[in-house]
Amino acid sequence: MHILLLLLGLFLLGTVLVLSSISYYLSIPDVAYISEEELSPTQNLPYQNSSQTQKPERIPRIIHQTWKSETLPEKWKPVSEGCRTLMPD
Repeated sequence: MHILLLLLGLFLLGTVLVLSSISYYLSIPDVAYISEEELSPTQNLPYQNSSQTQKPERIPRIIHQTWKSETLPEKWKPVSEGCRTLMPD
């Protein structure tokens, strides 16, 4: 019984060592993460949103509308106009 417990303990110890070394080699270094300074809203970005906070936008708001022909069907025109009304900028 003691030998079985010793073997089980050695097996568990080996498993812990192998898994800890794997997690060490697969870990992502801290310098790979974006810091708060890099996300600072004080950068001079060309696009501004129209919210009350006036934080700079990183992606400009552009609504792309596509259809299989040049003209939009009548049933979809209210949806298109509704989007334009809700987002005038």
